[in-house]
Amino acid sequence: MKKARWFLLTLVLIMGLALLAGCGDGGGAQSADAIKVGIVLPITGSEAMFGTMEKNSFEMAYEELKAAGKTTVNGKQIQLLFEDDQGKQDVAKSATEKLINQDKVVMLSGGYSSACTNVIAGSAQAMTTPFLAVTGSSDEITKQGWQYVFRGTAALASKYTGALWEMLEQVVKPKNVAIIYENTDFGLSSAKGFREDCQKRGINIVFDQAYEHGAIDFKPMLANMRNTNPEMVFAVSYVMDAAMIVKQMKELDFNTNLFVGGGAGYTMPEFKENAGDASEYISSTTLWVPSVTWPGAGDYFTNYKQKYGKEPDYHGAQAYATMYVIADALSRAQELTNTGIQKALKETDIETIMGPIKFEDWEGYTNQNKPITYVVQWKKGNLEVIWPENVKSSDYTYPVPKWRER
Repeated sequence: MKKARWFLLTLVLIMGLALLAGCGDGGGAQSADAIKVGIVLPITGSEAMFGTMEKNSFEMAYEELKAAGKTTVNGKQIQLLFEDDQGKQDVAKSATEKLINQDKVVMLSGGYSSACTNVIAGSAQAMTTPFLAVTGSSDEITKQGWQYVFRGTAALASKYTGALWEMLEQVVKPKNVAIIYENTDFGLSSAKGFREDCQKRGINIVFDQAYEHGAIDFKPMLANMRNTNPEMVFAVSYVMDAAMIVKQMKELDFNTNLFVGGGAGYTMPEFKENAGDASEYISSTTLWVPSVTWPGAGDYFTNYKQKYGKEPDYHGAQAYATMYVIADALSRAQELTNTGIQKALKETDIETIMGPIKFEDWEGYTNQNKPITYVVQWKKGNLEVIWPENVKSSDYTYPVPKWRER
């Protein structure tokens, strides 16, 4: 009797484990008939607000595509398998290897921080699995000749400033600038690009300093920067650092004609919430705003806000657009193999809420879409487009009022 009971208990445990193993996110239970797509994002940890926004946006796009009958390819259903990298490179590597070796995904996507995106990309290339990066922007990710790595909705860190430079050359015309940036792949790459652009134009860099991501007290750095009297500050920070920096600038009464963030934290609703009135007149580069004319952009913003009770920014739009690119490529692939999907991605020519997506080789980059950028400015709690002028939602304010005059 004992043997029979142990046999039944073992059988029940095996069946339970099998059922648990068959549960996946985004596309229902795993199946041999599914076309599995692995997505690696920071669902927990310090970057969770971004990873959660992107996961939500992937799932929103997936449900829309499913309703339109576009998640079934040759009788097989596309299935999304999400893995949490916790914002850590070693976890991102393990998650990537699990998705490829254990879950047998046909392709990968995701990648929020540049550091984790670079790890995912390197592993995907080594295992010849197509990887479509969502957000990671370090220039090096698509500068290594990796044929299985694609980047569509994410701009290169050094190219975030395309629209900004038009505005600087036509309006601001700074003679000197200060640069501060977090010591991450994204911060270093962004600062390097901006520094080189200043040098090409003969603009004097009076202050140039990296800081530890997640720092609390920026006042010593800001006080030193104030002593150089910069006409303009260019800063690259994630959201909590960004809020702390501008709040402490206000506390120090450190005034400059223009403060511009290099995307990332300065465009997030959480930046406004944490910075409070210190966010007023802060500008930033960005890759997307809901008022852009690309079809579906406004609908995505409205639907996301209605469903999740929060406003998405360009990070969410990147993930939403990426899901459409994935579905398009899989539907066109002559074979659902690594080479078949790689070829389909390479031939992509699609318009999304982020604009047109094509994977091209240019200026030493491989499989890299050419980005479209904007300059925005916080005004009365709203993020307004101020450049290019043909798509502006508000006139720019320059020079910005001194802190005590706001």
